[in-house]
Amino acid sequence: MSWPKEKPFNRYPSDLTDAEWERVQPLLEEREPNTRGHPREVDLREILNAIFYINKTGCQWRYLPKDFPAYTTVSTYYHQWINNGVFEKIIVKQFLDSLKNRC
Repeated sequence: MSWPKEKPFNRYPSDLTDAEWERVQPLLEEREPNTRGHPREVDLREILNAIFYINKTGCQWRYLPKDFPAYTTVSTYYHQWINNGVFEKIIVKQFLDSLKNRC
């Protein structure tokens, strides 16, 4: 019998909050709708959490903690999102939302 993989609510300070995820999720689903092929096996929120962790800590891809998806998967999504402009939209949206919260 295998134990279910439990994920603490907020493992790292760089993790997305629920409110941040609600704002970012439509951008990812718009670009990655998963309408054909086999079902996606990876959680896009965990991919983003891993990317933000690497950005915050400066660690190398291979040193990504094991509670994130495989570093090769995270790297693949990161490069796809950079190439198709999704990551830029996410960062701009996060920045604009942070400005709204300050006012």
